[in-house]
Amino acid sequence: MSNAKKPTPVKTIIIIILLALAAVSVFLLFNANKKAEKNAAISLELEQQKWQGKVNVLEKGLSTHDGSDSAGQTESAGIQADSDAEADKQGIGKDITIDPCKMTAGGIDAFFTRLDKEDYIIDLKLEGGSKVYFTTIINMMRANKPNITRETDNLLAILQNAAHFYRVLGEKDIFILKKIMALEKGHYEPVMADFFNLILHREECQSINYPIQLPMEDMYSYSIFFLNTLGGQAYLFRREPAFRTLVKYYCVLVMDLANMKNANPLGIDIRYPINSLIEELTTTTALEDKDKYLDNLLQLQEKYEKLYGN
Repeated sequence: MSNAKKPTPVKTIIIIILLALAAVSVFLLFNANKKAEKNAAISLELEQQKWQGKVNVLEKGLSTHDGSDSAGQTESAGIQADSDAEADKQGIGKDITIDPCKMTAGGIDAFFTRLDKEDYIIDLKLEGGSKVYFTTIINMMRANKPNITRETDNLLAILQNAAHFYRVLGEKDIFILKKIMALEKGHYEPVMADFFNLILHREECQSINYPIQLPMEDMYSYSIFFLNTLGGQAYLFRREPAFRTLVKYYCVLVMDLANMKNANPLGIDIRYPINSLIEELTTTTALEDKDKYLDNLLQLQEKYEKLYGN
């Protein structure tokens, strides 16, 4: 038989009670953990739902904003397209419908308007303003053209041509013109270009009835005066280089225009003036549009070489 002592009934009951309490504790702990896990899961789910709700709100707001921007951009694009279409519609033929007469007259008028605001012009007290004054001067010059034929037959003709402007205009107007020329050097090029356009477009510009008139026959006489007479060349040599070069350049253009219109009754050959002016321009630095002038002269040189040789 075994010598081990058998537990007493009391001890057995105590052990059973302890085991039962342990089982209950484990059960309660397990249930508590499950409840905590469940609550945690519920809390996490609620938190996710909360954040999802916020995300949905943000996405909705963003969608609305994007929709507004998209709509705005679409509307802007539509407006721009309509605007561009309207601009294109209005712009059709603009280059074609430009009126050279109005544009030229507008450029000259702008020059006179600015001139009338200059202090030195105000001090001169030109009756009717600078435009009226220049119109009067031009009409006087047209009515009293220089001698362009047989100038060298006698000394008196040479002297008269050399003093042509003093004889026609008088000392007072010469003083005024010299002052304007001295103070307006920076405006020679655009103004002279506009005046040449009055000659170039004279026939089609008759409809605007511009007060300054520059008929081809009168401009032909003065072009020959400056290019082909001793008196005219003597006058130019007394002027500053940029002005002298510009006058000769536009005289050449007038003579070329006369040739195209069969309006060169004296048969003046302009090949020499073209060649000498090209040489003169290559050494000139005072003209802003020098390259354009040279290009035009080189084209004329080629044109007349093809027609008449060197």
